[in-house]
Amino acid sequence: MTCVASAEARAGQEDALRAMGAETRRMKANRGDELRALVEAARPDCVVFDRFLAEEAYAGRLREIAPSVVRVLDMQDAHALRRARERAAKAAKTRGEDAAKEVLKSAPNARDEDLMREIASVQRSDLTLVCSPVEKEWLTRECGVAERKLRLASFFVDSVDAEAMKRDFSARKDFVTIGTFMHKPNVDSVEWLCEEVWPLVRKQLPNATMRVYGSYATENHRRRFHKPAQGFLFEGFAEDLGETLRAHRVLLAPLRFGAGIKGKILDAWRYGLPACTTPIGSEGCVPDVVEFWSPTSSAPIDPEHGWGGFGDFTNPQDIADAAVRLHEDENLWRLARGNGADLLDRLFSARVNLPDVFDAIERVIDDVDAVRDADYFGQCLWREDVRSTTYFSKWIEAKETGATN
Repeated sequence: MTCVASAEARAGQEDALRAMGAETRRMKANRGDELRALVEAARPDCVVFDRFLAEEAYAGRLREIAPSVVRVLDMQDAHALRRARERAAKAAKTRGEDAAKEVLKSAPNARDEDLMREIASVQRSDLTLVCSPVEKEWLTRECGVAERKLRLASFFVDSVDAEAMKRDFSARKDFVTIGTFMHKPNVDSVEWLCEEVWPLVRKQLPNATMRVYGSYATENHRRRFHKPAQGFLFEGFAEDLGETLRAHRVLLAPLRFGAGIKGKILDAWRYGLPACTTPIGSEGCVPDVVEFWSPTSSAPIDPEHGWGGFGDFTNPQDIADAAVRLHEDENLWRLARGNGADLLDRLFSARVNLPDVFDAIERVIDDVDAVRDADYFGQCLWREDVRSTTYFSKWIEAKETGATN
């Protein structure tokens, strides 16, 4: 039995999980009795934490209740990396620099508070699922995480949408972007697209239209970004993702910061669109590349070099020119679309990726004691005196001096 527990209730997600055969439960955060009751009822072999915040909230109590249960962290993207890049983008914009290029030089160091929390969560866990090969390499090479504790768990795509592949170049038109507005990289991307990139596209294609879709959009977003006179249409939530993407010719997603694999890129390829993005947008989606992109990177990320669009421009004019080429050059468009479909199957196939992830988890379940016996650093973080000496020193000082701070 698969049981999904959450402190939040979202009817749509619960319905989808139940349709997949999972049982869903609501559970208040920071309630030990509720967690104990759930664990005793479900009797799991393994618990997967959705992001490090969930691991921080529940792993310690789970370890007390059921110490033999395997604890797996689903990291999603590297939050500390994304936040460091966000800070770098903000600083670069303030200085009037190319933010999309400057962020590529930025990564959190060992004293970064976000990174300390995230790495500690990774180390406490028996296994961590990492979505991007670039981040997996960074975690092992730069952050000192043992490779045996990490497993690549990128997206799991069934196949390219057959209906979308029937809609060829002439059956599609215009540009589209999509992404939740609860995610700061998406809001920043739409802002940059609206203010700097799209006017350059529109100058070359005066009749083109840019449609922006995303969940959790607010009226403030609409006021900022809905500009019909410039062909920039803020549409909000897409009721049918497939039908929305099948109608368009190019996904235009100029991301200045972010981390992980960008779902919008994979959605574009699945529904037959080439993508035009930045190195942040293409990160983790380029075969055999596990390093952060830099201007000195050897092979361009473009259709002629096997990519599903353009993915290595950081300058608004370059991005706009590439987007126009994809929209207007039918042969280039066909090449990019075919590449995207191939990459989707090569890198993100559920048929290939899911068994590998399940196998990694099952190996830990089958030999959890041996896994933990060899995990010296991870087990250190479970000692109750890891921070107690600091607080004990402060208590002695307060007792001897009468200080209350």
